[in-house]
Amino acid sequence: MLYFFLSYARGDEDALVQRLYEDLSAEVRLIAGLPRDERVGFVDRTILLGERWPQRLVEALTTCRSFLALMTPRYFQSEPCGQEWRIFADRTARYDQQNGVDSSLLKPLMWIPARPGRIHPVASPLQYSSHSLGDLYQRLGVRQLMRLQRHSDDYRTFLFELANQIVSSVEEHPLPEGQRTIDLRATPSAFHQAPGQLAADVDQFAPMLVHFIVAASHRDEMSTVRQYVTTYGNHALDWAPYGPPLPDPVVDYAREIAADHSYRSTVVDLTELARRAEQAARYNQILVLIVDAWLTRLPEQRQSLAAHATASLRDGGTTAVLIPSSRDDTETREHWQSLSRACREIFDDLASDDELYRSNILTHRAFQEELPEVLEVARNRVFSRGAVHRPPSLATDTRPPRIDGPWGAEGDDTTPEDGRDDER
Repeated sequence: MLYFFLSYARGDEDALVQRLYEDLSAEVRLIAGLPRDERVGFVDRTILLGERWPQRLVEALTTCRSFLALMTPRYFQSEPCGQEWRIFADRTARYDQQNGVDSSLLKPLMWIPARPGRIHPVASPLQYSSHSLGDLYQRLGVRQLMRLQRHSDDYRTFLFELANQIVSSVEEHPLPEGQRTIDLRATPSAFHQAPGQLAADVDQFAPMLVHFIVAASHRDEMSTVRQYVTTYGNHALDWAPYGPPLPDPVVDYAREIAADHSYRSTVVDLTELARRAEQAARYNQILVLIVDAWLTRLPEQRQSLAAHATASLRDGGTTAVLIPSSRDDTETREHWQSLSRACREIFDDLASDDELYRSNILTHRAFQEELPEVLEVARNRVFSRGAVHRPPSLATDTRPPRIDGPWGAEGDDTTPEDGRDDER
């Protein structure tokens, strides 16, 4: 039986997380009275960015009896972590509702201290600060307890108390297994909204927010300009040019990469380009176009891209352009010369900017390398060129300026404290 599933954002000090997993497993085995070689938990360190979930991870998520989430800012930016959370949260919600209990089997843990306002709303109602886990844990988080030798006794106390909570709650609440056939792409992240919408904890006016614009189309429309359309779906956002070996939409991959470099992002299709471009320019945000070169053969979409390129050059905006072009797509390879030329004609002078214009990205690994470079260049450009624009405030006084003094308007009851009018 898997007593716990340890969920964390890949790259958040993987070796230290592995040590926590091993130490906690030993404590759980001790308290539960199990053999030393009994497997009692699950942590995955092998799944790479953009890869499909291995079946063993899916099985662990649907059979584990409790769920530990190592909370960091990157954890709540990660879509896979949000999907893991959602799958387990749905299991516990069904169990709690059917049995009229609060099982507390989903246990958020502070990997680092929780800063005010940085806990995602979905985690806020849950108890993640427990006195039984020790005062130092509440002040420093798990990471510092593990890193500093002088806190070793506090770390051992934390481990024992956490393991005791896990075993007690698991034995008290026999959570049924979930469905093992999970469609990952159909599983929404608990931390993100639908494409094109911002998550509840993301400020739409925040500087350096990344807007991914997918310049692609759906399968039916693309079949009018090319033969090979298996990489398209029912919506532009379904475009998956690298599948296989990356069968998921390229924009999902882009969001994972951006989150891995601490960028928050939103995703829309080409119909939102003008509005998002205006917002990005106004609030010093980053605009990234992910372009299907075959879109240049659709007149309406071609016109939209050309209009944006002209406006961006005129207004001094910062637009990054990435053009995936899988080396395994033989039809694209055969027509690449004309497709590439059409893209350069549309983007005009933008295409001469080698730092922000990246064409013919042949593999998803190359895309993974180029996107962070582009985001860094765009961020630096925005810093150097951006203007100061403050978001609208509900507290802003929209009344016209007063010319008769601070208390002289008709109907105002504000007068000097002595009740006399100012006669000077």
